[in-house]
Amino acid sequence: MPLPDDRPLHVERRQLFLDVAKRVFATNGYQSTTMDDIAREAGFTKPILYQYFESKGLLYHEIVSTTGAVLIRDLRIAVETHDLPREKIASAFRVYFDMLINDTEAFRILFMHAHDGETSAEIRRIENNFVSFLVPYIDSTMGVGPRRQMAAGIVGMAEGAAIYWLIQQERRNWPSPEPDAAQRLAENSATLAWGGLRALQRD
Repeated sequence: MPLPDDRPLHVERRQLFLDVAKRVFATNGYQSTTMDDIAREAGFTKPILYQYFESKGLLYHEIVSTTGAVLIRDLRIAVETHDLPREKIASAFRVYFDMLINDTEAFRILFMHAHDGETSAEIRRIENNFVSFLVPYIDSTMGVGPRRQMAAGIVGMAEGAAIYWLIQQERRNWPSPEPDAAQRLAENSATLAWGGLRALQRD
């Protein structure tokens, strides 16, 4: 049974396992990774790892769900500082691509590996939360259905840009990202998304 999270050493070691597992999962994928791999990489035995996480599935699920929760939290904080819908959408893209650049391993897990079962459902929840987050910033004269459809298109565009960036990084053997990579990705995506929304509104 996992130990309670009421001791500083326990919390620190638990986070170490999460960080190491994220790196190993990102490199090897879920199916090819074992708890032995994670424990060995972290410098501990497998029984100690099992004191913190009862299974590989639970460990993986926590990484996926935490990444999604942090993304939505940061999106909400970012848009609160802007008034205009275009500025809100632009700031949302910046948060999204900042996470892509600064937590690449988590995004590799989300977008570059196959998912099934519970992890697949968690990915869908993350996507649906992102869609729901964007809906209020799309022209309110449109019906709810069309607004969700447009929001889903924006999310798909962001995911496509993220996947392409990750593939290019992998082909180059994961070099350090350029300092303005997140800003450029965000600006290009925001310009494309807003141009499409404005065109739709004129129609």
